[in-house]
Amino acid sequence: MGENVAARTVQVNPAQEELLVRFARLMRERYGARLYLFGSRARGTARLGSDYDVVAVAKAFAEQPLLRRALDRGELWRKAGGWRIALDLHCYTPEEFREELAGPGYLGQAKARGELVEVKVRRAATLPGDRRGIDGGHARAVD
Repeated sequence: MGENVAARTVQVNPAQEELLVRFARLMRERYGARLYLFGSRARGTARLGSDYDVVAVAKAFAEQPLLRRALDRGELWRKAGGWRIALDLHCYTPEEFREELAGPGYLGQAKARGELVEVKVRRAATLPGDRRGIDGGHARAVD
């Protein structure tokens, strides 16, 4: 989102990555959002039952009060395959996200530790039988 930061690829569990990429695609379609993972799943220290700590960044959120953003998150998360898996979603505008990254809060700390991972989504396949991009994507740490 224009943070001018380098990125490096990080290892993410394939099932986790598939869920995140599907959710990222749904959030992009609905809100034009980019997603970032942080917390124990980004560090690779998640336990059974750990939630997904995710940040969604979109211009569309400027039109909604902070606590009323992406109220359909549960529906989209379940549609992506997150049934019975806890999600903690934080929604910011690009400006708010830049402020959070620069500050001493949880996102600034996650970035400083290399634990803020952008969920990249490839474009969907356009030709019949072409599977490139279907549920495809990757995770990259924000440096």
